[in-house]
Amino acid sequence: MADEDNNSKQSNNIEKWLNLNILELSYNHEIESLLVELIFLLNIMPSHYKTELVEERQYLCAWIEKQPSNSDLIDPKNSPIYYNGIQDKSFVQEVGERYVIAFLASRASCSKINAYRSVYFLLCLKMVELTDYESRIKTTLNECRYLTTKVRSFLAPFLPDILQIKGLQQLRQTLEQVKGNDLYDFWENADPNALKDFVEKIQHTEEGGVQSTQQDEVSEKLLSYIYEFILPIENSFKNQSGITRNVKQAEKLIVGSKSVDDITGNMTSDLILVTEVVDDTSAFESEERQDDEEQSFAQVSITQPTNYYLDRVRAEQQTNSRHQRTMSQATDVNNAHPDDIKLLVNNLMTTLLKLKLERLNDIYDQDSINIEFDINHQAALYLLMLLLSGLPNIFISENLKLSYQSYKYSLGFAPTRSVIQDSWDTSLCADNSESLTLFFPKIVGELHYCIASDISPKFFEQIKQQANDQLKTINKEHKTRLTINKVKNYISHFLTQKGRDTALIDVITEQPINHQSALPYFNVSQYDLYSCQHEFIEHLNNMLDDDRSYGRYACQFFTLLEDKLTGYWEKQTGSALAINEIRLKDVVSILRDRLRKRIDERRLDDFESMVEMHNTFTDYLYIMLSISSGYRPVSEPFGRLSHIDTMTKKFFISDKENHQDTQGRFIYLPDTANEQIQEYVHFLQKNASILCRLDNPLGGIYQSILKSHIGLIVYLNFDQKTNKIAEVTLNKNYLHERLSKHINLPMNWHRHFIRSFQSIEEGLYSIQEYSEDSFGHDIIGAWMGHADALGFDFYHRYSGLKRSELRRFSVYLDEVLKNIGFKTMTLERRK
Repeated sequence: MADEDNNSKQSNNIEKWLNLNILELSYNHEIESLLVELIFLLNIMPSHYKTELVEERQYLCAWIEKQPSNSDLIDPKNSPIYYNGIQDKSFVQEVGERYVIAFLASRASCSKINAYRSVYFLLCLKMVELTDYESRIKTTLNECRYLTTKVRSFLAPFLPDILQIKGLQQLRQTLEQVKGNDLYDFWENADPNALKDFVEKIQHTEEGGVQSTQQDEVSEKLLSYIYEFILPIENSFKNQSGITRNVKQAEKLIVGSKSVDDITGNMTSDLILVTEVVDDTSAFESEERQDDEEQSFAQVSITQPTNYYLDRVRAEQQTNSRHQRTMSQATDVNNAHPDDIKLLVNNLMTTLLKLKLERLNDIYDQDSINIEFDINHQAALYLLMLLLSGLPNIFISENLKLSYQSYKYSLGFAPTRSVIQDSWDTSLCADNSESLTLFFPKIVGELHYCIASDISPKFFEQIKQQANDQLKTINKEHKTRLTINKVKNYISHFLTQKGRDTALIDVITEQPINHQSALPYFNVSQYDLYSCQHEFIEHLNNMLDDDRSYGRYACQFFTLLEDKLTGYWEKQTGSALAINEIRLKDVVSILRDRLRKRIDERRLDDFESMVEMHNTFTDYLYIMLSISSGYRPVSEPFGRLSHIDTMTKKFFISDKENHQDTQGRFIYLPDTANEQIQEYVHFLQKNASILCRLDNPLGGIYQSILKSHIGLIVYLNFDQKTNKIAEVTLNKNYLHERLSKHINLPMNWHRHFIRSFQSIEEGLYSIQEYSEDSFGHDIIGAWMGHADALGFDFYHRYSGLKRSELRRFSVYLDEVLKNIGFKTMTLERRK
């Protein structure tokens, strides 16, 4: 019986997918041609694969038979499309959405490629059965379509002849063997002209690439293309559901009333942002007003520009209203009011306390606990867990685990820089946990274990519908506007009001991380998560009505375990580049000793020794200034000497500004770095004229640095054959190769390191109460050259940030430099 239900479910999934991607997206005159092409693919499929994909083949045949019959479908071989394919190019339009139709309309002239199309289409149907493979299905069908065009036709010789291979297992093994071959040499011998064209397309923009690099890149590209044909087979053998990606809902823009200025002719229209999705599965009421009309903003289309300053004021007004919209909290109709949540909390308690909760006390024999319940109790528990977590699928999540004094949820969070690459120096990387944990009241976990374990996805939909009905009942009785989404978003709304960082809130609710929050730069600790949860659950506990005799169990629904029991010590995750200061001590010590040795070996009559000393000092200065300034790794790092005022320690930085006015920024160099610059200038002044009189080419280079004709960071190259010294043209590859000898990490590691000094407990809009070594979002953002959420400088004309805060951070960084081991190095030889 279970197998029949499963087969029926799989058949329904395939039927829905085919209806959605073929019938609903195609025009009436296209359907017949598409069905003929499907029959063609079924007929040409090699026999070995028909046996392995027999169910998918049967489901597809059954779906085709359900379609309205005509003469071509009764005998498709009478149709020219059966032999020639779909020649109408209008089928291959809007391929982003109509990718299945485009696939069917792209027949190859080669039987081998058509056989691939046939097999991989049924593999896609297999992934439809397994569910949650939408992205992989789209990629697979597109890759098969590319084989029939110039985009990927060159790949055909590398693919094994599927007609000669007996089954999917052998096909996967053969493809794996192809990956292990030298594809570059094979292509060069088979079709050098095609290889040349391919190399030109993927060639680096930098000049001077070596042949080995080119060969590796071509091989890597080919391997990645072949791997796209291995993945669907692996997914079929795994026979498991895929992964649903959390994609941020795009904001919809609604254009309201329009008006035309009689004088200028400018068109003005009111714009309103709508982020709520209206569908049948939510309790959202479509007639609800989406936005405050007074908070909507106007878009002005300039027809006749009147005045530059007037236009700029209008643009700033639009930006300000958007900013105000993002900060709208208590008055936003898309957020639940605390009074509404209070009604919900007490209503849920009334329902859940009707259960015989005293039976939960026997923690040693959970499996034998028997509590009578119905779907109303399950729906109430679902709403409570949704309110506590902000996670829509927590009710059926496999990450929940009942433990001593709490209900734990394993939280997955992994920004790009949290994954340590093989090429990095792992001894320098931060010690991060694989995952952190969200904690919930113990009684919630026990009750969930007893009345909601082993719930099927189909029954979960019934529970959500019942929860919708409960919310509508509350809305009708108390004149509220509660919805599923408002309940889900309330924890985010509350923590934002309390000044918690947006990035931290996104981690708790497992939302995509907004790049403005810069969370990939720094780490999130276990205590950060716990403190947010504790504050929110305490807020809900205070909502319980005092005049109701709930008994002793009501408070247990809003009581977390003590912080010491969470084991939060040193548990964190996030950027692996937020390295510990102590780990840099050995690096700096070795580099300092090497520089001292080069200084002692330097001789005026030995050009090579002078170049070695200069380059080693430049390494030392580069790392010191990186930690001191957070300068982005650009082609002329740290600018020129004229950008530094050693009297005031002011340092002007211009490194890819993100500001509206495209201006640079000022910071204050730490004392140690400033003293090192002073010593370097003294050395240059003393030696430039002497070396020029000795006809040493270093003299001219030193003078160019002093006069700011060239950058502060200059690397030199000494040619032993000609005895000449020349500047090295700086680029990211050279700098990384040079500096990775000391610190083998990505070039922006120092920006992650500086970001780690930000106090994550202090959010973007929280009141800053700085201690001596506490630094908030605005200070770190100003130092790093970030823009605020609107693209403005942190020191714009309305900023309340004091310049003295940068000096305070500079003092802190100076202590960091000293702790690491940086000292002001005298560049003259010791006597």
